[in-house]
Amino acid sequence: VQQEVLPRVAVELGYQRRWLVNFAATDNLVRAPEDHTKFGINVPIDPRLPDGGGGVLEGLYNVTPAAAAPLNDNFQTLASNYGAQSQVANSVHLNVTARPRFGLVLQGGFNTAKTDNDSCEIQAALPETSPTNPWCDTSSGWVTRITGLGTYTIPKIDVLVAGTMRSDQGGDLAANWAAPNSATVGLNRPYAGVAGNTVTVNLIEPGTFYGDRVNQFDLRFAKILRFGRTRANVGFDIYNVTNSAPVLTYNQTFVVNGPWLAPTSVLQPRFVKFSAQIDF
Repeated sequence: VQQEVLPRVAVELGYQRRWLVNFAATDNLVRAPEDHTKFGINVPIDPRLPDGGGGVLEGLYNVTPAAAAPLNDNFQTLASNYGAQSQVANSVHLNVTARPRFGLVLQGGFNTAKTDNDSCEIQAALPETSPTNPWCDTSSGWVTRITGLGTYTIPKIDVLVAGTMRSDQGGDLAANWAAPNSATVGLNRPYAGVAGNTVTVNLIEPGTFYGDRVNQFDLRFAKILRFGRTRANVGFDIYNVTNSAPVLTYNQTFVVNGPWLAPTSVLQPRFVKFSAQIDF
């Protein structure tokens, strides 16, 4: 929906709903659901984990020793033959555009979206597809991006001044822990069909723990110069004006009292770029 609400001021409001169908599933015909043992793990205590850690994380599977031989007879078909699976996304966006005077343009708005996934029936019917993923019913929560821009051409001197702003939700964080056999609950035997004596488990439900918001503000100044039939566009850009340093990527391998969530990259620091384009 678009509407002019004031002279030279327009508002756009939109809603979108998307859903996926016809998911595929791969069934290893050599193994049946009863060839897997369902178990849990004791979550370690760590104040950095949600609620400080602790408790038991259920919903893991391990193949039984009798069926642990690495045999495969994979059959791919529609997931609906084994149960229901869904992925639904809802999003809303709002943008406001204003041209209050000649040479001035202002625009800003936001969009927010939530994606829900449910594959629990498929995981129960085909535990071999994701044996160490206990999260089959997840939601991203409402993830919001805020944007804004403004441009103004200064009369008489013909200089363009422009700025852009963007604020994004930080990355979805995980705590991938190499869970030892000693942490298992209900398995009552060594792991089967895995290398070593650990399985890697994400201790945090996806969509519930995010990193820093990423905010960036950029500026541009430009001037058009004319010399007879020659025209030059000279620009001066400043990126990340505030020199903010939000973390973009993290170490997501969890170790108790270890370097979990240590930054592996941050937003590029403030820098300046000069540019010139000559037409003749």
